[in-house]
Amino acid sequence: MTITIRVEGAQPEEIVRGLLAAQEVFDKAGVTPDQAAMARFVVEGWDIRGFTGKVPEDELAICTVWDEADQAAVQASCAGWEADKIPSSADLELVREPQRFSFTSEEERSEWLFRTADAGILEEMCEEGYFDDGRPEDEVAFLLDDWDFEHLTEEQRRLYDDRVYPLMRIWFFERERFEEEYNRLRAEWARGTQDDRHVDLFAA
Repeated sequence: MTITIRVEGAQPEEIVRGLLAAQEVFDKAGVTPDQAAMARFVVEGWDIRGFTGKVPEDELAICTVWDEADQAAVQASCAGWEADKIPSSADLELVREPQRFSFTSEEERSEWLFRTADAGILEEMCEEGYFDDGRPEDEVAFLLDDWDFEHLTEEQRRLYDDRVYPLMRIWFFERERFEEEYNRLRAEWARGTQDDRHVDLFAA
């Protein structure tokens, strides 16, 4: 298992910073996130039972690691924020889909950062005023506000794969080229749509 956090108002790069800070806590403690979570669960159960029964010594030794990782994530994600804007928790959670936190290359690390922050990347792009021309792919970007792909039609999913996702990658990996590529690709797609309509009318 790996981890995820939810910090309201945090930008993608801040979320990534928080995740890496939390993972660093686990690494320094020499435990995995699921070991730390289980230890916390076991000790809480022992507490609820009135500290009766066998003392969970192994779990007691690492039961604070989870909370320490959560707080490390908050501090890293919210570095530079006003004090009253910083939440008390990063809502640290386990995620079943395995993701690696050690990488064999910088390229792998960059890909992991992109996959971790993809929902926030699209949100950031929309907040900056992109995908606001009322085109079909713009509607898809709007529908993905809650990052739920299940309610997309097959055509909308195709538009995401062909038109939204490529621009998200440029935004993340090659920001200096984004404006040029955004305008170029959008113009190409608009011409393609017009050509398709012309063919349909001619065929009719």
